[in-house]
Amino acid sequence: MTVDPAEVQDFITRFETRLDPAEKAVCEAWWRLATTGTEEAQRELVRAGTGYTRLFSDREEFEKVAAFHEAREDLDSPLLARQLEVLFNMFSGNQGDRETLERVEELEARANAVYSNHRAVVGGREAGENEVRGILRTSDDDGLRREAWEASKTVGREVEGTVRELARLRNELARQNGHSDHHTRSLHLQEIEPAELDRLMQELEAATDEPFRAFMEKLDADLRERFGVEEVRPWHLSDPFFQQPPEDAGGYAVDVDRYFRDRDLEALTRRTYDSLGLDVRGVMARSDLYEREGKSQHAFCLPVGRDYPYDVRVLANLRPGAPDAYWADTMLHEFGHAVYDNNVNPKLPRLLRTVAHTNTTEAIALMMGGLAEDPGWLSSVAGVPEEELAEELEDLAGRRRATGLVFLRWTLVMYHFEKALYADPDREDLGSVWWDLVERFQLVKRPPGRDQPDWATKIHVAISPVYYHNYVLGHLIGSQLRNYLETYITRGPFYENQVAGRYLQESIFGPGARESWRETVTRATGEPLNAQHFVESLG
Repeated sequence: MTVDPAEVQDFITRFETRLDPAEKAVCEAWWRLATTGTEEAQRELVRAGTGYTRLFSDREEFEKVAAFHEAREDLDSPLLARQLEVLFNMFSGNQGDRETLERVEELEARANAVYSNHRAVVGGREAGENEVRGILRTSDDDGLRREAWEASKTVGREVEGTVRELARLRNELARQNGHSDHHTRSLHLQEIEPAELDRLMQELEAATDEPFRAFMEKLDADLRERFGVEEVRPWHLSDPFFQQPPEDAGGYAVDVDRYFRDRDLEALTRRTYDSLGLDVRGVMARSDLYEREGKSQHAFCLPVGRDYPYDVRVLANLRPGAPDAYWADTMLHEFGHAVYDNNVNPKLPRLLRTVAHTNTTEAIALMMGGLAEDPGWLSSVAGVPEEELAEELEDLAGRRRATGLVFLRWTLVMYHFEKALYADPDREDLGSVWWDLVERFQLVKRPPGRDQPDWATKIHVAISPVYYHNYVLGHLIGSQLRNYLETYITRGPFYENQVAGRYLQESIFGPGARESWRETVTRATGEPLNAQHFVESLG
């Protein structure tokens, strides 16, 4: 087929007139559900989501886009060819029979509402995720810790059926489109080769096995002594999923929370991005940052539409008067997403006014969030006295390594579990599969006789499926990018240098999605993706 550039551009322009309002409606509905948790907001999200997916239901339009896409190499314009790649993936990701697509929208909205409204019950009263996390981070009461951990898992039973049905329906849509299951389909739509990702995950598992085992030996010894127990259980760890290391165990002794107890996290976030010449005040004004009843208990960044000036918002759950390292990291992380979204070149074609890939925006967010444990940033930006930090430099370095190790091993659990889930959503032993993986990768033993759908308590499994590998890729890209910045651009710490901010704007943010994520990484860091930078940071 010979492709006519004018015909392609005309099709895209006309399609965007329908896409823009539908896309914005979904984002607004998502925001309302996350900030209110009401049944009306849930229904509104279903309506908006259904309207969005119907944009892609015309088979003739899809076949036309597919034909354009197949002939894109004949186009003289790289920007037009890239728009076709993006548009083809958007159409491909929304193909399937209408009834199934609409049922998925309904179930995702239902699950989202459950996660927003569910509260654990600890000591006979409701406790939000912040309170549960606080107990697991600080309490020495073994009984209270166990009660809080078990209570945090009760949402799993409530959503298990919904998540299983979602997995079945997603698989059905995948098979309708020529894929074996939703996991494989999702990776292809994300421009990631499944076999290549498998090899990378195996390499990271092998590279971290020995240092993680050494860390866990120290951690177990510390926790057994602290709690006076013979065997460490999941509730002795620092959060419900062991995504982060405890504050004061594992071979180091540093209370990172204390660096933030008297800090205004909003002001600290502004100051951090000001140091890079990146203004977050507009985003902050549109955001919803403090916990309250009925609101999603998680955190995310949301760009609403593609009109400039951009409407970018952050949802968080800060506790007034109780700042800590977790929320310092989270604020820096989410506003890392925000500065990316807010600085995409508005002169780009509308379809390309977005991030290059989920993994590139995660790279920025993770690089920025990691500053909460960086001694240089703590001193120069957060204002922690140098003499206070001087006594803890070795422990801080140990904690930073432990944070990377613990999170990487947790992501391996998620990656392998979702592969198992989509291989067979109906298998009765998913709970056992989950704990087998936890024991294998995190070296955490399951509680005796535990038979609950603990896997369903993780919100990503329900409403952000096949996502967690992007955190892994984000860590790799973020380490590689920081190394490049500090070696060739700033020749010193990047976080207090506006030259680094300008480089990020010009090399990462501004180009948006005009090229693939691999091309973005190579151009911005001077080499293709190289896991060695991240692995070395753990040594």
